[in-house]
Amino acid sequence: MNNCAQSVNIGRGPGFCLQHNSVITSPEKTTCKYLHRKDLPQFVVNEGISEHAAEFAAFSDLVSLETKTPIQKLKYSERFAWESHNFDPLNHALAQYHKSDPAWVFIQSFSGGLDGRRSLAHAALIRRYMNHCGTWTSSYRLILASLQEIDCKPYFSGDGLREALDLEAARQEALWDVVYSRLSSLQEYGFHAGLEEILWASDSLNGSLVEQDWDGLAKQLHEKRSVWTDLIIKHAKVEEAFFPPTDASGEDFR
Repeated sequence: MNNCAQSVNIGRGPGFCLQHNSVITSPEKTTCKYLHRKDLPQFVVNEGISEHAAEFAAFSDLVSLETKTPIQKLKYSERFAWESHNFDPLNHALAQYHKSDPAWVFIQSFSGGLDGRRSLAHAALIRRYMNHCGTWTSSYRLILASLQEIDCKPYFSGDGLREALDLEAARQEALWDVVYSRLSSLQEYGFHAGLEEILWASDSLNGSLVEQDWDGLAKQLHEKRSVWTDLIIKHAKVEEAFFPPTDASGEDFR
């Protein structure tokens, strides 16, 4: 979740970890005690996350999965990225995250696109933000934006995917990485907000999710989108948290 632009099937080459503010040269061989899954909501896999954290509790930063030895943090350098022919626009954007204030403005800028890696990063950033805040009151605007594209099929170029012999098969696998990440962000919002219908949103999607039938799922997501949107807005209004006159950033929304 902290390496927002990569998953099992998405994003070749070096990654960037927001938790450690470090370039990850070999993502598939790197971990830390703060590892989170992108394909399932955190409250569903808490036991596994805890076991992983315990296994690597003695390390403060990044760790090699193969040797279980520390990996030195590598500060991001735009100059080095260009000189080494490894410049990646998405990793570059993520490297600016800690310079942004407030953070939700940075995250909002990732909405509204169809690029698959960007869509994955958007969902992961929202989840990371909620995980660090531990609340829903500053996250509803992010989830509402994400919801409006939950039924949009992301596009993947060959360069955005891990190495694969069959490009179409790789695109299909990558599609579900984004689908599960988007749904997990929604369900985690339901957990923080105490909204049971949102918390178990995946249960209301019948068999198309289990069968990985995108066409059937897209129709169900389109139908649910407005229902979930209205529910989130209604709850935020009842709690008097829906765009109050002045939010934490001092911006007036009246």
